[in-house]
Amino acid sequence: MSKYIYLIFLILFFNNAIAATGVANNFEVDYVRVDSSGKGYVEFKSDLLAEPATCMQLNYSKSLAFDTNTAGGKSILSVVLMAKASGKLIYARGTGLCGVYGVMEDWSWGSIQ
Repeated sequence: MSKYIYLIFLILFFNNAIAATGVANNFEVDYVRVDSSGKGYVEFKSDLLAEPATCMQLNYSKSLAFDTNTAGGKSILSVVLMAKASGKLIYARGTGLCGVYGVMEDWSWGSIQ
């Protein structure tokens, strides 16, 4: 049984590793926006690196979206506001999808550097 769990973990890990995603590599937060629906995004001072999602429109090449109606979205909001307030840099990776707004890549994971 443990062999199958290990195999599933490897498949999921490598699937995420090779997916086209945007990366904010030690980027400074320019601003954070959240609207009344709970959807929001962070805009960095630089364009995302690597391969941002193909669904992303050019106007949002510096942005990652999140949804504060979820526990993860609330955590992301906390991280980006803390980074903005303290002047710290963020490392973040997108999901490769544009599910929150449809025009910018969704935030997958990240941290304050």
